[in-house]
Amino acid sequence: MQNKNKLYLLLMTGSILVLVLVQFFWLSSVYKDYKNSLKQETRLLFATTVTGLLDSLVLKELKPMFIPGIPDTVFLNQKINNFSFQDSSKTIRIEVRREEIKGDSVHGKDREIRVFTAGDEFLGDSVRTIFRPIIQGIDSLKWENRFTFSLDRQSLDPEQVEKKFNEILASTNYPLQARVKRYDLGQGSMTIPDGAISLEEIRIPFGTRIIGYIESYQGFLIQKMFLPMLFALLVVLLISWSMLAMYRNMLKQQRLNLLKNDIISNITHELKTPVSTVAIVLESLENFGANEKSETRKEYIQIAKNELKRLTAMADNILKSSVLEKGSNLSIEVLDLDFLLEDKIQSFKPVLVAQDFDFHYLKQGNDFKIKGDKEQLGLVIFNLLDNAVKYSKEEKNIEISLQEKENKISLVIKDKGIGIPESFQKEIFEKFIRVPQQDHHDVKGYGLGLAQVAAIVRAHHGKISLESQVGKGSTFTVQFQKA
Repeated sequence: MQNKNKLYLLLMTGSILVLVLVQFFWLSSVYKDYKNSLKQETRLLFATTVTGLLDSLVLKELKPMFIPGIPDTVFLNQKINNFSFQDSSKTIRIEVRREEIKGDSVHGKDREIRVFTAGDEFLGDSVRTIFRPIIQGIDSLKWENRFTFSLDRQSLDPEQVEKKFNEILASTNYPLQARVKRYDLGQGSMTIPDGAISLEEIRIPFGTRIIGYIESYQGFLIQKMFLPMLFALLVVLLISWSMLAMYRNMLKQQRLNLLKNDIISNITHELKTPVSTVAIVLESLENFGANEKSETRKEYIQIAKNELKRLTAMADNILKSSVLEKGSNLSIEVLDLDFLLEDKIQSFKPVLVAQDFDFHYLKQGNDFKIKGDKEQLGLVIFNLLDNAVKYSKEEKNIEISLQEKENKISLVIKDKGIGIPESFQKEIFEKFIRVPQQDHHDVKGYGLGLAQVAAIVRAHHGKISLESQVGKGSTFTVQFQKA
């Protein structure tokens, strides 16, 4: 049975570990999803922030009007010939001229667009991305305009981008701090700290890139995962508790089966002895004549009566336990617990003397009156004393103390017997619970005595407690309210 229990425990432990592993992988997957979502959203916000700052710079330079649709690719990397700006300034100039077409009085003036861009090569898609929006909006220009975008490396400061982006993060409920850096195309790729979320790399004029990253985001993600982690924890705890409860119930059932077998064995033995004795007596009486051995016949009849009384007492004991469990009417009266205790001690005196017990009765106080049923309280004292005698094998020492404490009376019965294992102490007051005693086969019982004691104490609104150590003895404490 022990091997089976170990196997069951191993299987349950393995199942819980597998469950924990599954929950771990699930939470890891949820964490990755949250991280990817955060990465996408912050990248979009970063790109929007940088683009917005660029647009604000363009709007600041456009006078007197702005032509919608000119994208970022308008900022090309070339030097304008014969232009008066300093070489460190990268500029683009767009001129729109109006000129009259000779002999055409209908159309009035024609329009000419001049774009001064940089560099030796011209981007292939510039017609679509640059000139088409200007051509489509040319009719809105009614006089000559020149738009000069003067932007240099200091026009878009990374600190400004970082401040603006962090403000946007805070306003969108992202309690995070991003870092923004700038580098030239000729410097190669930019390295960011390990584990940081890399934001979108954005090209700005001229030949420069802006890159951002977020380092301390783990706390935000863990806080966001509070509900999934709580759910996973509750699932693990609930299933673990269920398995533990099943395992404990299984052990309890096994222990009850052992106790049941022990009780059946004891009851069978107790029943067999008087039945066998009565059978022998009846057989002997059958063999006697009517007038022969009258004294022997009377003796045998008395033996049979005594054995039948034992059978009756056994049946009454079991029935009394059931009555106490269901609850019975108590004959309440005011009685002196000291007198009742003295009476029960006197009935045990012959046994204590015969077995050479060291016995002490101590009293602390003067008033020991309580309200209760004399017969049932006497049964409490009898059962506790009987157990103290039966289970004291090597050191025969019993100490009884009666204590008056304010409005309570405490009865303490202490022995130095074999003791009760801790695993049985919580169940010792239940019916049919007996502690297996491999070395004490002569101690018979049905596991009803302490159950009766506990039921009677509860019926009197009292309390009973146990302190015990294996090999050192047991101490039973019963408390009642004073009358």
